[in-house]
Formats: sequence, C-alpha cells, structure tokens
Amino acid sequence: MSVQRRTLCRLALLASLLAPPAAAAALEPPLVYFDQPESAELFERAGIKDDYWTLARFFVSEKYLTYCGIATSVAVLNSLDVASPISPLIYPYQVFTEDNIFTREVLEVKPVSAVEQVGLTLEELARLLEAHGVTVDFTYGPDATLDQFRDAARAALEAGNQRLIVNYSRPAVGQKGDGHISPVAAYDAESDRFLVLDVARYKYPPAWITAAELHEALQADDSASHKPRGFLVVTN
Repeated sequence: MSVQRRTLCRLALLASLLAPPAAAAALEPPLVYFDQPESAELFERAGIKDDYWTLARFFVSEKYLTYCGIATSVAVLNSLDVASPISPLIYPYQVFTEDNIFTREVLEVKPVSAVEQVGLTLEELARLLEAHGVTVDFTYGPDATLDQFRDAARAALEAGNQRLIVNYSRPAVGQKGDGHISPVAAYDAESDRFLVLDVARYKYPPAWITAAELHEALQADDSASHKPRGFLVVTN
C-alpha cells in the first residue's frame, strides 16, 4: 500500500471515530428538561407561566403506569379550585386524590379496573373531567394545524380559569414509551416551547417541548381508541 493511500485510510478512520453514530444522533432528545441549565433561562424568559404556580402546588406522580390521565386530572382540578369529594384520610381538608376522583359519575365513564389496565383515551378523559362539573373542549391532533394548536394552547395558558392538557406520543418527542397525558404549565415565545409537567415523575422530569414537536406528537393514534391523540382545554 502506497504512503498516500495509507494516509487517506487513516484520515477516513479518524473521521469515522470523530463523527457521532447515526443511531446516537437519532436518539438525541429534541427537548429541554426542567433540571437542565437552559430550562432556568426558558422559565425566566417565558411570558406565559401563571398556570405553573398552581399546577406545581398540586402536581402529583401517577400511582400506576396507566394513571397519567388520573394524575393529570387531579392536578388540573385542584389547580382550578374545583370542589373535591371528601377524602377520609385528610378530613376536614378537601383535595382531589387519585382515589377520591373516582366518584359514581366517573365510574360510569370507566371503572377503576379498566383504567388500571389501559388508561384513558382523549374522549374518556374529557368525560371524566366533565363529571366533576368543569367544561372541556377536546381536539384531535389532525383537526388542528400547528398555528391553530399554538394559538389555542397559548389562549388556554393565558386564561386564569382554564388549563391545558396534552395527550401525546412519547417517541415523537424523543422519549421512551408510548402514549402519555400531562398538563402544560408555561410557554416561551422566543424558543416556541411549551413546558409539559410530566406526571410520570419517576421516569422523566418536566420538559420544554417545541410547539412543532408537540403538535406532531398529537397526531399519533391511540391504540386503545384507534383515534388520534390530541389536546384538551378545561374551564371552570
């Protein structure tokens, strides 16, 4: 082998070692987690974040892998100051928990055993929340353009009597798992990112997700309902 050819081979080998593997690049998460330094800058700069303070107070972790919709509902209803059922363990104080949220009306939407097995679909989540007296507007992902989703999401976050919930595909935002439900707490216009308070707190911290990525994650079908995922606006 000539000296020139050996030199070219060495350069090619060096380039291959320095370049990131394609698989690793594909797995790079397209979001900013709440415990990363950049998150503090995003939160400080965010012009829409009033919902964060009340949601953070009542933010709970799902008690089962399928309880993302339940944990989200607990945080949202408590943050909207909706009257909760009596919880014997904390009486005379009243607050929604992942147990007392299952009133008779909610059980008619879906029994506890079924929620534990497969969770809640977008429409079931809306009906569960409505059973507690709030108004819910839900939109399937494909029924809203990116601009329509962003506008509706921002409007909900700016309204003191409304909360925003997303039912999204984890893989679409670079996470492991399948479908997931969580409340949204803030928006930074400069980066066009929404802060999603992930109720699977044992798995992922809250994350800033771009509007485009989050909108894309709402397009995937729910394997239980065979309908697209989407978002909900809850009003009290």
